[in-house]
Amino acid sequence: MNRPSDSATTRPQESGFTRTDLVVVIVLLAALALALLPALASDRVSSQSFQCLNNLRQLTTAWLMYSGDNSDKIVQTGGSAVLVTDPDDPTAQPGGLKANWVLGRADSAPSDTDPRFIQNGLLYPYVNSLTPYKCPADPKLASNGQPRLRSISMNAWMNPINNEGLLDPNFVVFRKQTDIRKPSDTWVLVDENPNSINDGWFVVLAKNPPENSLVWRDVPATYHHDAAGLSFADGRAELRRWTDRSVLSQPPNSPLRKDATYPNDLAWLIERTTDPR
Repeated sequence: MNRPSDSATTRPQESGFTRTDLVVVIVLLAALALALLPALASDRVSSQSFQCLNNLRQLTTAWLMYSGDNSDKIVQTGGSAVLVTDPDDPTAQPGGLKANWVLGRADSAPSDTDPRFIQNGLLYPYVNSLTPYKCPADPKLASNGQPRLRSISMNAWMNPINNEGLLDPNFVVFRKQTDIRKPSDTWVLVDENPNSINDGWFVVLAKNPPENSLVWRDVPATYHHDAAGLSFADGRAELRRWTDRSVLSQPPNSPLRKDATYPNDLAWLIERTTDPR
Protein backbone atom coordinates (compact mmCIF):
# COMPACT_ATOMS: atom_id res chain seq x y z
CA MET A 1 0.00 0.00 0.00
CA ASN A 2 1.30 3.35 -0.92
CA ARG A 3 1.50 5.84 1.98
CA PRO A 4 0.49 9.40 1.32
CA SER A 5 3.33 11.73 0.74
CA ASP A 6 4.35 14.23 3.41
CA SER A 7 3.12 17.08 1.24
CA ALA A 8 -0.37 15.59 1.20
CA THR A 9 -0.58 15.13 4.97
CA THR A 10 1.16 18.26 6.21
CA ARG A 11 -1.40 21.02 7.00
CA PRO A 12 -0.28 24.53 6.28
CA GLN A 13 0.57 26.77 9.22
CA GLU A 14 -2.35 29.17 10.00
CA SER A 15 -1.31 32.79 10.19
CA GLY A 16 -3.03 35.60 12.18
CA PHE A 17 -2.79 37.98 15.14
CA THR A 18 -1.96 36.59 18.51
CA ARG A 19 -3.56 38.01 21.63
CA THR A 20 -0.33 39.89 22.31
CA ASP A 21 -0.43 41.42 18.84
CA LEU A 22 -4.01 42.61 19.39
CA VAL A 23 -3.12 44.17 22.72
CA VAL A 24 -0.20 46.03 21.14
CA VAL A 25 -2.45 47.36 18.34
CA ILE A 26 -5.10 48.51 20.83
CA VAL A 27 -2.50 50.29 22.95
CA LEU A 28 -1.05 52.01 19.88
CA LEU A 29 -4.50 53.12 18.70
CA ALA A 30 -5.33 54.47 22.16
CA ALA A 31 -2.06 56.40 22.28
CA LEU A 32 -2.74 57.82 18.81
CA ALA A 33 -6.24 58.89 19.86
CA LEU A 34 -4.88 60.61 22.96
CA ALA A 35 -2.30 62.40 20.86
CA LEU A 36 -4.95 63.63 18.41
CA LEU A 37 -7.54 64.76 20.98
CA PRO A 38 -5.93 68.14 21.79
CA ALA A 39 -5.58 68.92 18.09
CA LEU A 40 -9.19 67.93 17.39
CA ALA A 41 -10.42 69.96 20.35
CA SER A 42 -8.35 72.93 19.22
CA ASP A 43 -9.78 72.66 15.71
CA ARG A 44 -13.29 72.61 17.16
CA VAL A 45 -12.63 75.71 19.27
CA SER A 46 -11.04 77.47 16.30
CA SER A 47 -14.06 76.64 14.15
CA GLN A 48 -16.44 77.97 16.80
CA SER A 49 -14.39 81.15 17.21
CA PHE A 50 -14.41 81.70 13.45
CA GLN A 51 -18.19 81.24 13.29
CA CYS A 52 -18.72 83.49 16.32
CA LEU A 53 -16.76 86.33 14.74
CA ASN A 54 -18.54 85.80 11.45
CA ASN A 55 -21.90 86.05 13.25
CA LEU A 56 -20.87 89.30 14.90
CA ARG A 57 -19.68 90.77 11.61
CA GLN A 58 -22.98 89.88 9.94
CA LEU A 59 -25.04 91.55 12.64
CA THR A 60 -22.79 94.61 12.71
CA THR A 61 -23.15 94.93 8.94
CA ALA A 62 -26.92 94.80 9.48
CA TRP A 63 -26.53 97.47 12.19
CA LEU A 64 -24.69 99.73 9.73
CA MET A 65 -27.22 99.06 6.98
CA TYR A 66 -30.07 100.05 9.30
CA SER A 67 -28.39 103.42 9.87
CA GLY A 68 -27.93 103.82 6.12
CA ASP A 69 -31.67 103.35 5.64
CA ASN A 70 -32.65 105.61 8.54
CA SER A 71 -30.85 108.92 8.04
CA ASP A 72 -27.76 107.76 9.98
CA LYS A 73 -29.82 106.96 13.09
CA ILE A 74 -28.51 104.03 15.14
CA VAL A 75 -30.97 101.21 15.78
CA GLN A 76 -32.62 101.58 19.18
CA THR A 77 -31.57 99.47 22.15
CA GLY A 78 -33.50 98.81 25.32
CA GLY A 79 -33.26 97.22 28.74
CA SER A 80 -35.82 95.98 31.25
CA ALA A 81 -37.91 99.16 30.91
CA VAL A 82 -38.95 98.25 27.36
CA LEU A 83 -39.23 94.46 27.55
CA VAL A 84 -42.30 92.85 26.01
CA THR A 85 -43.72 89.38 26.64
CA ASP A 86 -45.63 89.25 23.36
CA PRO A 87 -43.54 89.43 20.16
CA ASP A 88 -46.52 90.97 18.36
CA ASP A 89 -46.99 93.73 20.94
CA PRO A 90 -47.91 96.81 18.85
CA THR A 91 -45.58 99.04 20.89
CA ALA A 92 -42.61 96.85 19.88
CA GLN A 93 -43.25 96.92 16.14
CA PRO A 94 -41.30 99.31 13.87
CA GLY A 95 -42.20 102.86 14.86
CA GLY A 96 -43.48 101.76 18.29
CA LEU A 97 -42.19 103.13 21.58
CA LYS A 98 -40.52 99.82 22.50
CA ALA A 99 -39.21 98.81 19.08
CA ASN A 100 -35.51 97.97 19.25
CA TRP A 101 -32.86 95.72 17.77
CA VAL A 102 -34.18 92.57 19.51
CA LEU A 103 -37.19 91.82 21.71
CA GLY A 104 -37.68 89.85 24.90
CA ARG A 105 -35.27 88.12 27.25
CA ALA A 106 -32.67 85.51 26.36
CA ASP A 107 -32.92 83.78 29.73
CA SER A 108 -36.60 83.02 30.29
CA ALA A 109 -39.70 81.70 28.55
CA PRO A 110 -41.23 82.30 26.17
CA SER A 111 -38.71 84.56 24.46
CA ASP A 112 -35.62 82.39 25.05
CA THR A 113 -36.81 79.82 22.48
CA ASP A 114 -39.47 81.69 20.48
CA PRO A 115 -37.86 82.95 17.26
CA ARG A 116 -40.45 85.70 16.81
CA PHE A 117 -38.78 87.79 19.53
CA ILE A 118 -35.72 87.96 17.27
CA GLN A 119 -37.59 88.06 13.96
CA ASN A 120 -39.69 91.04 15.08
CA GLY A 121 -36.60 93.01 16.12
CA LEU A 122 -35.46 95.88 13.94
CA LEU A 123 -32.25 94.22 12.69
CA TYR A 124 -33.68 90.87 11.59
CA PRO A 125 -34.84 92.04 8.12
CA TYR A 126 -31.20 92.80 7.33
CA VAL A 127 -29.95 89.27 8.15
CA ASN A 128 -33.02 87.02 7.73
CA SER A 129 -31.41 84.31 9.86
CA LEU A 130 -31.42 83.33 13.52
CA THR A 131 -27.88 81.93 13.35
CA PRO A 132 -25.93 85.20 13.86
CA TYR A 133 -27.68 85.84 17.19
CA LYS A 134 -26.17 82.77 18.89
CA CYS A 135 -22.49 81.95 19.51
CA PRO A 136 -21.92 78.29 18.55
CA ALA A 137 -19.87 77.79 21.71
CA ASP A 138 -22.75 78.73 24.03
CA PRO A 139 -24.03 75.47 25.61
CA LYS A 140 -26.81 77.01 27.69
CA LEU A 141 -30.25 75.39 27.36
CA ALA A 142 -33.63 76.86 28.18
CA SER A 143 -35.75 75.43 30.98
CA ASN A 144 -37.62 73.28 28.44
CA GLY A 145 -34.36 71.65 27.31
CA GLN A 146 -34.21 73.46 23.98
CA PRO A 147 -31.21 75.59 22.99
CA ARG A 148 -31.52 79.28 23.71
CA LEU A 149 -31.72 81.45 20.61
CA ARG A 150 -29.56 84.41 21.62
CA SER A 151 -26.21 84.76 23.38
CA ILE A 152 -25.17 88.30 22.42
CA SER A 153 -26.11 91.77 23.64
CA MET A 154 -25.64 95.31 22.34
CA ASN A 155 -23.77 98.22 23.86
CA ALA A 156 -26.31 100.07 26.03
CA TRP A 157 -24.84 103.43 24.98
CA MET A 158 -26.06 102.84 21.42
CA ASN A 159 -29.28 104.88 21.08
CA PRO A 160 -31.08 103.63 24.20
CA ILE A 161 -34.85 104.11 24.43
CA ASN A 162 -34.55 104.66 28.19
CA ASN A 163 -31.25 104.98 30.03
CA GLU A 164 -32.88 103.65 33.24
CA GLY A 165 -30.68 105.96 35.30
CA LEU A 166 -27.62 103.82 34.52
CA LEU A 167 -25.82 105.93 31.91
CA ASP A 168 -23.71 108.74 33.35
CA PRO A 169 -24.64 112.06 31.64
CA ASN A 170 -20.95 113.01 31.59
CA PHE A 171 -20.48 110.46 28.79
CA VAL A 172 -21.77 110.36 25.22
CA VAL A 173 -24.91 108.45 24.26
CA PHE A 174 -24.61 107.60 20.56
CA ARG A 175 -27.76 108.51 18.59
CA LYS A 176 -26.27 108.64 15.09
CA GLN A 177 -23.26 107.05 13.45
CA THR A 178 -21.66 110.50 13.23
CA ASP A 179 -21.73 110.68 17.06
CA ILE A 180 -19.18 107.85 17.19
CA ARG A 181 -15.80 109.57 17.09
CA LYS A 182 -13.69 106.40 16.98
CA PRO A 183 -15.60 103.64 15.13
CA SER A 184 -12.64 101.26 15.19
CA ASP A 185 -12.43 101.58 18.98
CA THR A 186 -16.12 101.58 19.91
CA TRP A 187 -17.75 98.20 20.40
CA VAL A 188 -21.29 97.35 19.32
CA LEU A 189 -22.03 93.68 20.14
CA VAL A 190 -20.56 91.26 22.68
CA ASP A 191 -20.87 87.63 23.74
CA GLU A 192 -22.53 87.85 27.15
CA ASN A 193 -22.12 85.40 30.04
CA PRO A 194 -24.98 82.85 29.85
CA ASN A 195 -25.86 83.54 33.49
CA SER A 196 -25.80 87.31 33.01
CA ILE A 197 -27.69 87.71 29.75
CA ASN A 198 -31.32 88.78 29.90
CA ASP A 199 -32.49 91.70 27.76
CA GLY A 200 -30.51 92.75 24.69
CA TRP A 201 -28.78 95.57 26.58
CA PHE A 202 -25.19 95.22 27.86
CA VAL A 203 -24.61 97.93 30.47
CA VAL A 204 -21.11 99.21 31.19
CA LEU A 205 -21.00 101.70 34.06
CA ALA A 206 -18.65 104.36 32.74
CA LYS A 207 -16.41 106.35 35.08
CA ASN A 208 -13.69 108.90 34.50
CA PRO A 209 -10.94 107.80 34.73
CA PRO A 210 -12.05 104.27 33.72
CA GLU A 211 -9.90 102.71 36.45
CA ASN A 212 -12.37 104.11 39.02
CA SER A 213 -15.13 101.84 37.76
CA LEU A 214 -14.88 98.66 39.78
CA VAL A 215 -18.21 96.93 39.17
CA TRP A 216 -19.33 94.75 36.29
CA ARG A 217 -23.01 95.49 35.76
CA ASP A 218 -23.22 92.88 32.99
CA VAL A 219 -20.57 90.22 32.44
CA PRO A 220 -18.96 89.16 29.14
CA ALA A 221 -18.69 85.51 28.16
CA THR A 222 -15.57 83.36 28.13
CA TYR A 223 -16.51 80.76 25.51
CA HIS A 224 -13.27 80.92 23.54
CA HIS A 225 -10.38 80.02 25.85
CA ASP A 226 -11.34 82.77 28.35
CA ALA A 227 -12.19 85.16 25.53
CA ALA A 228 -15.37 86.76 24.20
CA GLY A 229 -16.22 87.98 20.74
CA LEU A 230 -16.86 91.69 20.24
CA SER A 231 -17.76 93.68 17.15
CA PHE A 232 -16.91 97.32 16.51
CA ALA A 233 -18.61 100.25 14.80
CA ASP A 234 -16.28 100.00 11.80
CA GLY A 235 -17.68 96.51 11.07
CA ARG A 236 -14.79 94.37 12.32
CA ALA A 237 -14.92 91.73 15.07
CA GLU A 238 -12.27 90.33 17.39
CA LEU A 239 -11.77 88.07 20.41
CA ARG A 240 -10.84 89.67 23.72
CA ARG A 241 -9.18 87.43 26.30
CA TRP A 242 -10.09 88.31 29.90
CA THR A 243 -7.96 88.06 33.02
CA ASP A 244 -10.42 89.32 35.66
CA ARG A 245 -11.38 86.52 38.08
CA SER A 246 -14.90 87.96 38.31
CA VAL A 247 -15.31 87.28 34.60
CA LEU A 248 -13.48 83.95 34.48
CA SER A 249 -15.02 82.33 37.58
CA GLN A 250 -18.75 82.89 37.28
CA PRO A 251 -20.43 79.81 38.80
CA PRO A 252 -23.94 78.92 37.62
CA ASN A 253 -26.75 80.98 39.14
CA SER A 254 -24.36 83.21 41.07
CA PRO A 255 -24.97 86.91 41.72
CA LEU A 256 -23.32 88.51 38.71
CA ARG A 257 -22.81 92.10 39.85
CA LYS A 258 -19.19 91.46 40.76
CA ASP A 259 -16.34 93.69 41.79
CA ALA A 260 -13.65 93.89 39.13
CA THR A 261 -10.69 92.00 40.59
CA TYR A 262 -8.47 93.06 37.72
CA PRO A 263 -9.72 96.57 36.85
CA ASN A 264 -7.70 96.77 33.62
CA ASP A 265 -10.25 94.50 31.88
CA LEU A 266 -13.17 96.72 32.82
CA ALA A 267 -11.19 99.88 32.08
CA TRP A 268 -10.33 98.49 28.63
CA LEU A 269 -14.01 97.91 27.91
CA ILE A 270 -15.12 101.31 29.25
CA GLU A 271 -12.64 103.09 26.99
CA ARG A 272 -14.26 101.33 24.02
CA THR A 273 -17.88 101.73 25.18
CA THR A 274 -18.43 105.50 25.17
CA ASP A 275 -16.54 108.81 25.24
CA PRO A 276 -16.36 111.50 27.91
CA ARG A 277 -18.26 114.65 26.97
